[in-house]
Amino acid sequence: MDTLQHTHHGRNPRSIVMLCLVSAGLLGLLAIGVHWAIVVVLSLIAVPAFVDVIFNPIASFALDENGIRWKNVTQEAELGFHQIKSAHIATRLGVAFRITLIMFDDAKVRIPQDVLPPRTDLEAALSRHDIPIKRDRLRLI
Repeated sequence: MDTLQHTHHGRNPRSIVMLCLVSAGLLGLLAIGVHWAIVVVLSLIAVPAFVDVIFNPIASFALDENGIRWKNVTQEAELGFHQIKSAHIATRLGVAFRITLIMFDDAKVRIPQDVLPPRTDLEAALSRHDIPIKRDRLRLI
């Protein structure tokens, strides 16, 4: 069977462009006379992207014949297919999705958002390994 590999780098063009646009907007606010304290508070929205660009965290996901593995900054996990009873895919209002793996002992393991590959690829790979998929559409939380 084929494998599904996915790697996400924190330092990507989208983050860099967003930082440049936010910085330009904040400098524009300073130029038109907005108080510097207000600009500092508004600049807090860019802190997560700034941290990603500076430290470049790498998140990886792999699904092969042995099981599912993922690793990000805060956690690392490896699960065999013999442990997984089903996968629960919940779509959020922002069209983001969350994947929760249900184990045979009824434990739930949520795959972190930053390691997830494209949804269609993941669903196809899980189906090829005979893991039942339950879908929830448009949940708020």
